Amino acid sequence: MHFSGTITQRVDGKGRVSIPSDFRSVLAEGDPAYDPESKRLRMRVVYGDPSRKCLEIYTISAFDKILKRVAQLPEGSDEREILELFLVSGSEVVEVDADGRTILAQRLRDHMGLPRDGGEAVCAGALDLFRMWTPEEFEAERQRKLAAVKARMAGGGNILKLLPPNAEG
Repeated sequence: MHFSGTITQRVDGKGRVSIPSDFRSVLAEGDPAYDPESKRLRMRVVYGDPSRKCLEIYTISAFDKILKRVAQLPEGSDEREILELFLVSGSEVVEVDADGRTILAQRLRDHMGLPRDGGEAVCAGALDLFRMWTPEEFEAERQRKLAAVKARMAGGGNILKLLPPNAEG
């Protein structure tokens, strides 16, 4: 299963937000400790990249695979230290309750640029993760990507041309 779709959710002044139902299904599948009886699940929230005003949210299993890849890098290498600082140290496990709600700590809301009294969060699926943005940052990102696509495809065409060739023909 993968994260797909875009859903806007309300975030209250205490940071409470509902995780979209389809996204919760993917999170549950990727949480080895998920208990169907209690319906409580966990997700890994990454907030360490200062260049992006969004949260990147992974299943526990998907993030564990990333951690294994980081651990394969030589200790003390620039690449490993950058990933440790912004990805490993800049993330935390967050619980989702039986009703599908979670609480975003203030530092997470600040990273997104969410007002202290709450607002809206756009949950945008991106296959192995979903990103949580303010509506304004999400639209700004869409416009940046649109400009990049237009530059790459100056002759026009379908965005599916960005995909690698299908090996099956």
